[in-house]
Amino acid sequence: VKVLTTIIPSLDSANEISPSQLVDVLEMIEHNNIKVLFVESEAPSVYSETISSEADIELVTGLWVETLKENQSYKDFVLSNVELIVEIENYFGKITINKIEISPIESEFQISKTSIESHIPNLDIKLLDRYIYKILSDKAGLAYSPYTYFPNYDFAVFEKGRRPSSLDWSMFASLYVFSCNVLPQSIKVELSLAKFLRISEENFKRFMKKIPQELFRKSGHIDSRGGDISLDAENLIKQYLGEDQSAFENNPFLKFYSEVDFA
Repeated sequence: VKVLTTIIPSLDSANEISPSQLVDVLEMIEHNNIKVLFVESEAPSVYSETISSEADIELVTGLWVETLKENQSYKDFVLSNVELIVEIENYFGKITINKIEISPIESEFQISKTSIESHIPNLDIKLLDRYIYKILSDKAGLAYSPYTYFPNYDFAVFEKGRRPSSLDWSMFASLYVFSCNVLPQSIKVELSLAKFLRISEENFKRFMKKIPQELFRKSGHIDSRGGDISLDAENLIKQYLGEDQSAFENNPFLKFYSEVDFA
């Protein structure tokens, strides 16, 4: 599609065109043998009607075209004119998306609901997970934290640089597995856990390498998610929890994580 000329000089439909500009448009129509003039619904009709009459061409009105404000991107326009309804569920600290509905705000965004919903399969759910997680975690809002669903334990030994016991290592490993399961893929597990434990990300990675192999087996690269705690680690944790060990048994995210199993 080649745009030969426009009637409205700028995005601001309130702008008027000069007589010389009007003459240029009429000459362009005659020179290119144009038979039809398309007019966007929000454009002033006085110019198009005048040109249609002077050039004796057909006038097609009622077209809806997204109107961008100055310095507004198409992405910003869509975000401000589309309603997104997401049904989520908190499953042992993991936020799961059960339903997504996308609909236009008809008064401003004249486009069929069907055409929008046809793009739902192309949505990057990982980024949507991240967005929802950030909104829920906002301290000014719900201040949601998945770690409230992890068994209560004092991890100060890692913050203070003391020598961890076998139980400390077991709980640390289980906490890592839990984070791999419940955090969105776009969130760095190492960074999130470092903040929770109040240590640096470098120290967290150093601790990961020091977990005794008889308590935890790391799968994949050090920067990738994956691993499972041993039966010895499970027994230590259940012994520590005592009567509350059923919470450990019932939570599916505390013992192992595999990219293959959860793909």
